[in-house]
Amino acid sequence: MISSFFSKTKPINYVIVLGFCTLLYILMVSVSAVSIFENGVFLPKIISLFFLLLTFLVINPTLKADKLAELSSFTMLFYVLLLAVFLPMVLSGKIVISNFLLLLATDKVLALKFEKNTKYKIFEASLFVFLSSVVMEWTVVFLIPMYIAIYVYCGKQLRNWLMPLAAMVVCLMGVLCYSGLFNDWGFIQGHYAFKLNGTFDAFAYIGILCYFFLALVIMFIVLVKLGNRGMGRILSLRILFAYFVLGILLVFVSEESGSNMILYTLFPISVFLTNYFETIRDKRFKEGLLSVMIITSLIIAGFNLVQ
Repeated sequence: MISSFFSKTKPINYVIVLGFCTLLYILMVSVSAVSIFENGVFLPKIISLFFLLLTFLVINPTLKADKLAELSSFTMLFYVLLLAVFLPMVLSGKIVISNFLLLLATDKVLALKFEKNTKYKIFEASLFVFLSSVVMEWTVVFLIPMYIAIYVYCGKQLRNWLMPLAAMVVCLMGVLCYSGLFNDWGFIQGHYAFKLNGTFDAFAYIGILCYFFLALVIMFIVLVKLGNRGMGRILSLRILFAYFVLGILLVFVSEESGSNMILYTLFPISVFLTNYFETIRDKRFKEGLLSVMIITSLIIAGFNLVQ
């Protein structure tokens, strides 16, 4: 019943997913140490929730436009379930906003396979990445999957390789204007510090390591099963795999907001999970697996809220 409900995309699916996401966010903020009604806290939290909900509104159009999976609500469902598993990360407004901008960039990058208006797509994708890096400096590394896509889809034209530089100039001009208007030149000097995490405690990262291992298994299964379904989707999934790996690496190498950066991996793995579910023919197994995932996510979310 659950699988058949989310196999379609209707307004009620958005209502349920967005409502559940809003409830999780409100509960997490409520149990956090910082009161939402303190001065200077309420508005940033509302803005963060706004961008978090906007992310879900971008997911299905991206799937449809880039033909990453059959049109359903599974990707939104998996995204919110994974969000529940790593619930504390929603408290980082910078991560939430930068992740939304990265999703917009990912949409443009994956659209390069259609070989139409490629230079504009590259410019827009680059601009979104640089804007994301203004919010969270480490996200500039997500230019790497974009250059992979350029090489795969449209690497023969030199101007395509140079479009990210044009986007960087535009973004830099905007930052300079901001610094000049508000006399905040320290932002340019100190923002891109790229502080590295000097210690690694395996026990502290055991949950993320388990997530990484299970995600790799799912991705491997999907890539093997879809190997004979056409190069278009396979190449797109490989690019998403690059996004996932970079997101995991940022969790370990970044000193600031380390574990919260797991948010950058949720869209890629949600797409892979959707493709995996599309390969399951046994309805009872699909229903049972989906039920286990929902129950497990709710239990972990409850643990995140009470700890």
